[in-house]
Amino acid sequence: MLALVGTHYHFRRVVPVALRPLFGKTEFWISLKTGNKSEARLSAMALHARTSALFRTARTMTDPAQNKPITKDDLLTLYEDIIKRQEEVIETTERNAAEQLKIERYTASMTRYEDLLKTRAFLTYSTDALERLNQHIITLRQDMITGKTQDKASLASKTEEIERLHDTLVKLFQTGPALSQAPGAVPPSHQLASPSPTPTAPTSPRLTKALDLALLADRQKSDATKKETARTVALFVQAFGDKPVQEITGRIAGEFRDLLFSLPSYYAKGKQELDLNAEVERAQEFDLPTLSGKSVKNHFMRLSALWNQLIRREIAEKNPWSNWDFDLTKRNPRRAWTDDELALLSSSAWTCSTISQATFAGITLVAAYSGMRLGEICNLRNEDIQEVDGIPCFLVRPHKDDKWTPKTEAGTRNVPIHSTLLEWGILDFRKDGKKFLFSELKTPKTGPRGTDFGRNFSKFKTTIGLPAAITFHSFRHTVSTRLRNQAGDLRELWIDALLGHESSHKSQGATTYLSGITTDNLKQTTESVRYPTLYLRQNL
Repeated sequence: MLALVGTHYHFRRVVPVALRPLFGKTEFWISLKTGNKSEARLSAMALHARTSALFRTARTMTDPAQNKPITKDDLLTLYEDIIKRQEEVIETTERNAAEQLKIERYTASMTRYEDLLKTRAFLTYSTDALERLNQHIITLRQDMITGKTQDKASLASKTEEIERLHDTLVKLFQTGPALSQAPGAVPPSHQLASPSPTPTAPTSPRLTKALDLALLADRQKSDATKKETARTVALFVQAFGDKPVQEITGRIAGEFRDLLFSLPSYYAKGKQELDLNAEVERAQEFDLPTLSGKSVKNHFMRLSALWNQLIRREIAEKNPWSNWDFDLTKRNPRRAWTDDELALLSSSAWTCSTISQATFAGITLVAAYSGMRLGEICNLRNEDIQEVDGIPCFLVRPHKDDKWTPKTEAGTRNVPIHSTLLEWGILDFRKDGKKFLFSELKTPKTGPRGTDFGRNFSKFKTTIGLPAAITFHSFRHTVSTRLRNQAGDLRELWIDALLGHESSHKSQGATTYLSGITTDNLKQTTESVRYPTLYLRQNL
């Protein structure tokens, strides 16, 4: 975000709680050294993308370029590089501004010099004309005295010459220095050589205009393709402004790529009216899933296709959106919980004052014994607890009166309630007159339900000394890992169905008969989850 301190704007970025011990800071403050808000916003966008990349590196403690471990000192060096790069940008901007000012001053000076030459030529020409007029008048007067003008024809000729000179002087003073262009007005030795006019390059259209000129006018593209391309362009404009096409370079394309990888996954599903900086910060703070490599690649493919059109129309010179790596196998750096970490979690007192110990324990245990996502748990309603084939289940499903929906089509599913949860008292959370199972949680005006819990859980696990690689979402990895390592006869299809994953088997049989998995099979899968060290008090 931007903060105006005195006459200059500063970039301010909150450091995620889990990463603060690594940087020794709660937030980053970087002076942008400008009072121009438009310039400050562009610099802030670039810094936001670079700090987001730094946070991702800090979470994995791995250099993404060389794929090797890094230390805390390396992280601080990367942060200092961001500061240094910003200072270089400021120096370049100031240098360019100084050069432009010199050019403007030189141009103004040359203009004044040319005006002075024209004025001098005007004075010289007018002085000569006045002198000739004066000589004619003197000669005429002498002729009249001596009687040489008795001839009417001679008198008329001299009078005509005087009138001609008079008219010339009148016109001279009416038009001013413009008459300095008259032949002989300026001596050749003093004339300035007119510089050859510099051919001006055609003005580069702005991105939205280029979109209209190129892709949207292409009849070979489908309406769906045009619509998706327009959405991608709108997202870029929201981040960097409606830039001229020629100013969009590979550096800006890289910053846009970093920004896309930092956006929460739900952002792509909405109308994109939320603040980009706030959404990226929310994703970092609450460890929300971000846009996949496939989604980012699709954005770049649309822009690359648009640029190919612009190159053919000679609106752009080269394509900054091609030849990028999207690492489609890359996932958020999370891992499963160990038994020692679960023991530490169980033995530590919950410290949040706005969310009770009971709600903390209930949400955490549901995640640990079902593998459900935080959003799925926090959006459970009392009516979503039903018996299916005689087995108590959580029904993960969309509701017409709610904007929240499961992450994928496979996310709509029935999850049998683990016997440990039933014995612990999870059904005691159902209260008459309440809509949600965990009714204590507040539904925010923006963002997903449960963000307050996610933030407090992140602070809590950092406070008790758990590593950054462990997050609430790690419970889902833990369930998946433990089920797939079972020595029993659990089938992959059952595990995928329980967790709401797309089937890992792509055979026709798996696709056709996935819906035929019985609730008993899912119950058997759920009950296979066991923890020797997870004990959380309810304290309802």
